Amino acid sequence: MRIRHIILVLSSLFIFIVNASFGQQVYQFSQYQQNLYILNNASAGQNDYLDVTLSYRNQWIGITNSPTTYYVSANMPLGRRLDVKPKQSSTRISRPESYNSIERKSFHAVGVSAAQDSYGPYALNILTASYAFHLPIAEELTLSFSPNVSFNSVTFDQNKAIVEDARDPTYANYVGARSQSSQLDINVAFWLYHSRYFIGYSSDQLIQDRLKLTRGGSLEEIKPNHNFIAGYNFRINRNLILTPNVMLKYVSQTPLSADLNVRLDIQERYWAGLTYRNSHALAGMLGVYFNNSLRLGYSFDFSLNSIQTQNIGSHEIVLGLNFLNKKKAAF
Repeated sequence: MRIRHIILVLSSLFIFIVNASFGQQVYQFSQYQQNLYILNNASAGQNDYLDVTLSYRNQWIGITNSPTTYYVSANMPLGRRLDVKPKQSSTRISRPESYNSIERKSFHAVGVSAAQDSYGPYALNILTASYAFHLPIAEELTLSFSPNVSFNSVTFDQNKAIVEDARDPTYANYVGARSQSSQLDINVAFWLYHSRYFIGYSSDQLIQDRLKLTRGGSLEEIKPNHNFIAGYNFRINRNLILTPNVMLKYVSQTPLSADLNVRLDIQERYWAGLTYRNSHALAGMLGVYFNNSLRLGYSFDFSLNSIQTQNIGSHEIVLGLNFLNKKKAAF
């Protein structure tokens, strides 16, 4: 694909997303580059193994009942992704630029995830199942589409609620009417990827259900979330790969949220990254691939606004496990 075609695709996708809506993600995390599936379900199955990832994030350490997020996800391709000719049967999956003698095929992938995002007395629980279809559309270029369904529930723990008067009729009605509210959600995601670049779009809460929190009313209709990410891989030399990328997050009637990221992979074993978030946060990240089956990442977020005086930062740990991996992991 020529450079002008790449620019056209990027521009078209950007204009579409910008005109769709403005907003933020359902929950916040920094190391989505370590697990693109949790951000975009259409990326499921890009690697020829079962990819299982676990993550823990504690945001704004020092603030009582600050947001805490856990998730576990798994995804894998179904069937063979590639037809390899005998003379090139040793080609590494982690080097797609060397696929000169490989016939790429369309393939299917599946994935699941479970997440909990707690904040004060509330906890958002999300269970997601997805399917993805990967279709080669040009040399080394593949487009993936993923519909997914999720079950979301919001729980309320009144033991963590701080109120001036627990006997207030409004609060008593709220507590007595419900302890949990649930919704079914259906979303879509697209993923366009090449050995040198990637572009993705994903959505959350397309159904726009309402949270029924009391007997007589509900919260305002939930707004759809739209996420857009794009990045480019620059191979500096045989040991260094630099990947700048940008992620935009939108929900209607709220300000645009953007992450500007840069990641450096060293010898396909170590990596370091830096993120600037326009919601006034800076994050530094480090990671290591121990072997074909195990990887670990850590990030620290530092607030750049007035809330920095109330907390010491945010910590996030990501552990990745690769199963059924017959080749070196695609770093």
